[in-house]
Amino acid sequence: MKVLLFLLALPVMASKCSKTKESDTQLKGRVIRVSCASFVVQVLNDDKIGEDGWKDMSNNNATYDNVFNANNACKIPAGIKAGTTIRFNVSSPAQNDCVTCMMFDGPPNVKYDITDVSIVEK
Repeated sequence: MKVLLFLLALPVMASKCSKTKESDTQLKGRVIRVSCASFVVQVLNDDKIGEDGWKDMSNNNATYDNVFNANNACKIPAGIKAGTTIRFNVSSPAQNDCVTCMMFDGPPNVKYDITDVSIVEK
């Protein structure tokens, strides 16, 4: 009986042992475009996030999958340029006080707020 109880409890105890690093739970992405009107990021490690088939009208209509526009661009650390690889968390877009210019540069329709941004590679 004790052996049976032990065997039943073993999977539960084993599942509690794994530790997840924060970098494992964060998304990894490449900054596609930074302008006064948009901050476009392509997600590299999750195919469920972002818009597929987006065309960058400022780059000869290059096509990208898994892209979104950061809704809170003013909260992203300065100095992050197009081509930079970053790690970050996403959440639903919330009301913010970020000021953007009125230029229309054809950003993706999908928007998220991004937080906890860190540079992986410039």
